[in-house]
Amino acid sequence: MSFWVKDKAFYKKMAAIAIPLALQNLINVGVSLLDTVMLGQLGEIAMSGSSLGNQIGFIYQIMNLGLTAGAGVLTSQYWGRKDPASIRKVMSMAYKISMTLATIFTVLALTIPDVLMRFYTEEPAVIEAGAQYLRIIAFTYWISGFTMTSMSILRTVGTVKITLYMYIVSFFVNVFFNYCLIFGHLGFPQLGIVGAAIATLIARAVECAIIVVYVFRIDKKICFRVQDIFQKIDREILEIYMRYGAPVLCNEMLWSIGSTMLSVIMGHMGSSFVAANSICQVIFQCTSVINQGVGQAAGVMAGNTIGEGKYKRARNQSLTLFVVSIAFGILSSMVMFAIRGPVIDCYKVTEETRMIAYSIMDMMCILVLFQAISSINMFGTLRGGGDSKFVLFFDVTSMWFFSVPLGWIAGLVLHWPVWLVYLCLRSGDIFKSVACVFRILSGKWIKDVTRSDEEKEEAQKEEIEQG
Repeated sequence: MSFWVKDKAFYKKMAAIAIPLALQNLINVGVSLLDTVMLGQLGEIAMSGSSLGNQIGFIYQIMNLGLTAGAGVLTSQYWGRKDPASIRKVMSMAYKISMTLATIFTVLALTIPDVLMRFYTEEPAVIEAGAQYLRIIAFTYWISGFTMTSMSILRTVGTVKITLYMYIVSFFVNVFFNYCLIFGHLGFPQLGIVGAAIATLIARAVECAIIVVYVFRIDKKICFRVQDIFQKIDREILEIYMRYGAPVLCNEMLWSIGSTMLSVIMGHMGSSFVAANSICQVIFQCTSVINQGVGQAAGVMAGNTIGEGKYKRARNQSLTLFVVSIAFGILSSMVMFAIRGPVIDCYKVTEETRMIAYSIMDMMCILVLFQAISSINMFGTLRGGGDSKFVLFFDVTSMWFFSVPLGWIAGLVLHWPVWLVYLCLRSGDIFKSVACVFRILSGKWIKDVTRSDEEKEEAQKEEIEQG
């Protein structure tokens, strides 16, 4: 079994998917960076309020990501089998579930924003600012749900450039309205944190408009049309989704709740810790975009290859991607260390917040290696290969048996130094990266969800005959 794929077509396909996705992620992070920098000019209360207010949307996005990733396990393999009709059925089902989920979160954010904010912090000023932000951001959940579902499924059939173009347009829209509405330039009212929320809402609406036109008018691969939304959920498709996609949704739900607990821990450590973490997360995301892009590409390629019935090839590709994940993890660490100073110094924060940010960044430079391994291998290859139950078990275990309890004890009981608290909060990344390495090497992760046992045996025979 070779650790290195020699076929140039493999690397071309990986680059064709990963590079646009990495650029898309970078633009998305750029929006977050500008948001935090601009809000940082208003002080730590505004920055902390928006950061914690976004946690509600983060939970929704993670749960919706679980839904679309679960659907993507099916659609990537159906695309490998050249079965667009089944992809349309999965897409219709995913839209229905996503919109239902969005409705629940929208109602909660509009009716009890103060209650939701109190879950994260006890500081009245931060609660008030976050609630103001949340009342506007709530209207983005519906449109973001449609956009995210569409992008995820388009990605599984190799359509990635449209999302890059969409994010480029969205970036400039967001920057323009942030500049106008936060500070009151060009004749617009000065709205501060509310202005940032309105700018985000406008940008999300533009994204949705672009994706609607593409899905219903331009796309020629899936050929999804408006009437497809209203078709009944296919029982066979639903059964397959419940078997392989539901664990992904469950995974993201439990993980998002755990991530919320980490935010609660940080929120109770004070606004300085929250603000410092917001700064560091932007740096972390900037340097991790390529890992996320390669991870998303790995999931698509694993699903497509397995859908074609090329199981041996899928395993060889997974070993190559494992080596790639280590290389990109080391590269990310080096870049993060190099840019941490200039980026942190851009923010108008107290000296205490600045020192906390440096302590967190020191630990991030080490942990990014483990994050790269799990991002590319666990959430890319393993999930794309249909091994969703394994990913569910170890992702949830790492969060609830390591990160949450250790972070709680270190931060709120023992009051350890910042770098050690952050290590405990992210200790789950180390655990699950080790677990996924052993799983990749075992080869037991390959699950063909679109074929019967007889069809799998036939595909294996054909692959052996073809060498």
